[in-house]
Amino acid sequence: MSKQDSITSCLAKMYESKFDNSTGPGKSRVKSPGGNNTMDQKMSLLNEKMDKLLNFQEDIMGKMEMVYHAMDVLERGMDRLSTSQGFYLRRVEGPCDAKYDNEQDKEQGGFNELIHLLKLLHMDSIIQQEKLDGLQKVVNTMDKVVEFVGDTFKNSKILDFILKGTVPWRREAHEQAKEKSEEKETKPKNVLPSRDYQAEMELATADDCPPPPAPFNHRIVSIKQAILSSCYTVCQHEVLGGGRFGQVHKCVEMTSGLRLAAKIIKVKAPKDRDEVKNEINVMNQLNHVNLIQLYDAFECKNDLTLIMEYLDGGELFDRITDESYHLTELDAIMFTKQICEGIYYLHQQYILHLDLKPENILCVSRTGNQIKIIDFGLARRYKPREKLKVNFGTPEFLAPEVVNYDFVSFPTDMWSVGVITYMLLSGLSPFLGESDAETMNYIVNCNWEFDTETFDQVSEDAKDFISRLLVKEKSCRLSAGQCLKHEWLVNLPIKAQKYKVRLKSQVLLQRYMAQKKWKKHFYVVTAANRLRKYQLLTLKPS
Repeated sequence: MSKQDSITSCLAKMYESKFDNSTGPGKSRVKSPGGNNTMDQKMSLLNEKMDKLLNFQEDIMGKMEMVYHAMDVLERGMDRLSTSQGFYLRRVEGPCDAKYDNEQDKEQGGFNELIHLLKLLHMDSIIQQEKLDGLQKVVNTMDKVVEFVGDTFKNSKILDFILKGTVPWRREAHEQAKEKSEEKETKPKNVLPSRDYQAEMELATADDCPPPPAPFNHRIVSIKQAILSSCYTVCQHEVLGGGRFGQVHKCVEMTSGLRLAAKIIKVKAPKDRDEVKNEINVMNQLNHVNLIQLYDAFECKNDLTLIMEYLDGGELFDRITDESYHLTELDAIMFTKQICEGIYYLHQQYILHLDLKPENILCVSRTGNQIKIIDFGLARRYKPREKLKVNFGTPEFLAPEVVNYDFVSFPTDMWSVGVITYMLLSGLSPFLGESDAETMNYIVNCNWEFDTETFDQVSEDAKDFISRLLVKEKSCRLSAGQCLKHEWLVNLPIKAQKYKVRLKSQVLLQRYMAQKKWKKHFYVVTAANRLRKYQLLTLKPS
């Protein structure tokens, strides 16, 4: 056996004995004492890593032995070649025949070339040896690291904290983690479960609304092919609202006496029916205190009826423009915060509302300050890989990307939040023009400013909040989550002592709402006159 073989064998035996002494007889390398089953399971992965390192070490040792053996063979070959070269040199120096000169020269050249190649091989083997030495150092370092980790963690519960998030110094931490996991599986998802908002709202006024999110538990609704009047009593004379879809009436469930709202939608084409079904699918995913809840749905030949929770407070802007209501900046903060919380939940479910406006924000009760977002008829599920474009909405609340028929996403809703906030604080619509074309021109150019007279009482935080939403580039707008962390919407107890002055926006909002109702009635009268003229023409004898 050569010197290299002896050195290799000694190194291998020393390395193996080091591992045997470090672990001890009959013990695992990183197994904790005391037979702790929990720690055995958690340290099994480290044991497997250690076994892999040992196998890797054995492979390296085998390769080193092969290299040393090859070097011995190479040295012996070089000695023989040198001896042969000397023998031929001696023959050349002695007497010889001329006919052997050419053969000797050829042999000499061949031997020189062979020696050169062997030297190159020798240099390559040295380089490989250096690489193996480097790997050996890496293995030794990993060995020390694994040994240190095993000694550090073997008597500690810190692995529970790293792997499971279980706090080791809390009593019954494992049981709490297990209960938390079970609740997460069974409890419906609520993005903002910890709400200190009720306490914040009490700073302004007590809220007599029903407990959130609705007077009934959230349910998944499917369309029933049944007669509505067999289950509900619809109050035809009590109209709660209306629009392009139809009307909303107050109704009562016969079996429970629960007051609800019946949204009766006229369907004239398959497309209309599909839109209503989309609204039902969207509302089935909503379980939040600031989003209206769906209770039931019926289908008949000419219409679809959605039974929803009943909100007694009316539209937000109608509520705050009442003479008896004292509107302050704190009220605007609370309303805006609830809107942002509802939109935050929607966006967490990858849903875009796309029709946010004052008419779609209702108060839960006539005395409380809790609000809910309604009307998901134009809502769409957002799929990042599928570029979505829309060409609907109310002009003065449209985002620039909607007017330009560009791709819409979460920031599209946030633009509308900025417009509503501007109106709450000032009573003015920031982009409203003499016509829809002028309004949309203002929106496309993002042409707006803070009116000096109406915003003189408004805080700088409020102005900053609006300025970060009414931005033409949608990627630069605040998200709903960022809005909830903005300085204007936090620390309400401090703001309750600060913002007590009545806003000038209340009077201006009264004018805005009166003008809007006048326009609505004007369009209704105009349409009625046109219908009357058409009827007279058709009845006129030829």
